[in-house]
Amino acid sequence: AISLSISSLLVTLGRILTKAILPSGTSSLPLASILTVVAATTFPHFFSRIRTAGTSLGVLFIQLFFAASGAGGNLILVMKQAPSLFAFSILQIGIHFGVLMALGRWIFRLPHRELYLASNANVGGPTTAAAMAQAKNWNSLVLPALLIGVLGYASATAIALALGPVLLK
Repeated sequence: AISLSISSLLVTLGRILTKAILPSGTSSLPLASILTVVAATTFPHFFSRIRTAGTSLGVLFIQLFFAASGAGGNLILVMKQAPSLFAFSILQIGIHFGVLMALGRWIFRLPHRELYLASNANVGGPTTAAAMAQAKNWNSLVLPALLIGVLGYASATAIALALGPVLLK
């Protein structure tokens, strides 16, 4: 109950702040995401106490998300109708992974599992990164995977919302 209440509180605060300080029609996702990351970073002890319940709720919602997302996907149709887009995506992900592994492993000396989760959070978002950490029994990395994925969503969404009007002119 506490995990659900805290998440509802953060989303509601994000919505209130968005309406108060941003133009009408702006998504509350960036501010809600920033509030979540700030709260978890500022109060790690509190959030570690509710991690078990939060993880259980998260796993349930992640499974629903995967089912809903996968239900509409058709890889064969994408390859037939947009093969160049598919090839570009494969190339983009390959370059991303190669650069991440080169910088992360040989320059920053980070463990492979953290680099794999960072890559997953970048490409697939927080849900797939957390699911991967959970599936691999990297339990101490589930929350960091979620947070880095949410931080990526928050920063990219904020940048996209700022650049959108500029690029549409």
